[in-house]
Amino acid sequence: MVVALTTAVLSAALGYALFAFAGRDPRTVLPTSWRVPMALLSGVLAGAGSAITDVLWNLPLVVVLAAFGVVLGAIDAHSKLLPNAILLRFLAITVPLLLLAGVVTANWSGLLAAAAGGAGLFVVYLLLALISPAGMGMGDVKLAAVLGLFGGWAGAAAWMGTLLGGFLLGGLAGIGVLLLRSGSRNSTFPFGPGMLLAALASFVLLG
Repeated sequence: MVVALTTAVLSAALGYALFAFAGRDPRTVLPTSWRVPMALLSGVLAGAGSAITDVLWNLPLVVVLAAFGVVLGAIDAHSKLLPNAILLRFLAITVPLLLLAGVVTANWSGLLAAAAGGAGLFVVYLLLALISPAGMGMGDVKLAAVLGLFGGWAGAAAWMGTLLGGFLLGGLAGIGVLLLRSGSRNSTFPFGPGMLLAALASFVLLG
């Protein structure tokens, strides 16, 4: 209980701090009223994730994935953009945490799997972006590289869940928009929220 509460508080605080970066670009500004609810959501997701996972050194990664996931997901859903300022910070925090976890646990194969997972998901999304630039943006490609690190570290099942779950949830979101008649077959849909949710669920449930 204490671990889950601590994880939740840390993720909520990180999410609250990250909210400010959304306002650095006029295109990605979020309503100020969203800040506290988003921070609370980060805390809830991280707390729930920490209650599920039994790997101690994965808890900092859960904190980071939940906080960045909520902020990036909200920005993408609101503006269909994934700002580099936040993506780079996501990567800059994730890599040292993975290295620390790998060194402390002597899980060298896990570190190699994380690197391969990041590269693999990056290549998949890059190919899709090149094939259909209107349907997949470079922000999605960069995000995929970071999420692939989490999936690779957590194992093959988690990596596949991150890949397939992202497409499934993104596709469902697109269908939902079409059914609500707020889009057309040529509309572009934000893939980020589905990718992030699939990554977090796969990391804590399949890792």
